Amino acid sequence: MAVDVSKLIITQIDQIMAFNNANDLEFIMDELTDATISNSEDRVDITGKGGRIIGSLKRNKSVTISGTNGLLVGGALAAQTGTEIEQGTYAVRMSEIIVVNSNAATITQEAVGTTGAEVQIYVKNPNGSCGQALEQVADTPQTGQYTYTPGGKALAFFAGDYEDGTELIAIYDAQVESAKISNDSEKYSKTLRMYIDVTCQDNCDNEYHGQFYIPRADFSGTFDLTFGNDPTTHAFEATALAGGCTGSTNLWDFIVFE
Repeated sequence: MAVDVSKLIITQIDQIMAFNNANDLEFIMDELTDATISNSEDRVDITGKGGRIIGSLKRNKSVTISGTNGLLVGGALAAQTGTEIEQGTYAVRMSEIIVVNSNAATITQEAVGTTGAEVQIYVKNPNGSCGQALEQVADTPQTGQYTYTPGGKALAFFAGDYEDGTELIAIYDAQVESAKISNDSEKYSKTLRMYIDVTCQDNCDNEYHGQFYIPRADFSGTFDLTFGNDPTTHAFEATALAGGCTGSTNLWDFIVFE
C-alpha cells in the first residue's frame, strides 16, 4: 500500500545514527533538543529586453545538517576531531584537599612521576588558595617537610607541624583507566553515513516512521564546548556531499514508512 505524504507532520526527532564506510557504528545521538536540515541552491537570473527576467540558471545545491544533543557523545566528538575513542591507562593531574590526622594524610590515587618529587603539598590559605609550599624528602621529615611512600597513597609530616583536621592542598599526577579523545592537529573531521530518525503523523492521526538518509555527511571540525552554570550540550554541523563510491547524486533521501 502506498504511503500518503501529502499532509505530514514531523512530531519528534528520535535519534541520529552515523556509520563509517565499513558500516561500523560511530555514534548515536538520542537526546536531541533540535535539528535542522538547511537546503539551498544558487540562482542566476537570465534577463531580456528591459531587464525583465525571462529565465533562471540554477546550480550549486547544498545541504547543511545541524543540531544539538542534550548529552555529550564521545563518538560524535571523535567524528568532529577526526580521531578515535581510545581506551587505556592515561595520566591525569589531580588536585585535592587532604586532611592531616596524627601527622599523616592520604591522597585518593597513587602518585606517579620522578621519585622524590611525586607530590606537591601546599598550605591551604583561609580563602582556599595555595599558600606556602612544603618540601618532599626521602625519609624523616623535619618541620615544613613531608614524605610520600612510592606505590601507595600515604603522606607523613613532621610531628607537631599540623593539628588534626588541618587542610592542605595536594597536587600530583596519577595513572587512571580511562577513555581518551584527542584533537590531533594533523587529523581532520570525518565523513560518515548519517541516518536521522523522526516520528511523523498525518492529518488523520495516523503515525508513521520517517528516516532522512544522508549518504555522505562531512562533519565540521568547528564547534564549541561551553561550560558554565548550565549543563554542557553537544552541537554539531555537517555538510551533505554528492557523489562518492556509489555514484549517487542524492544529497539526502526521506523515507516514510509505517
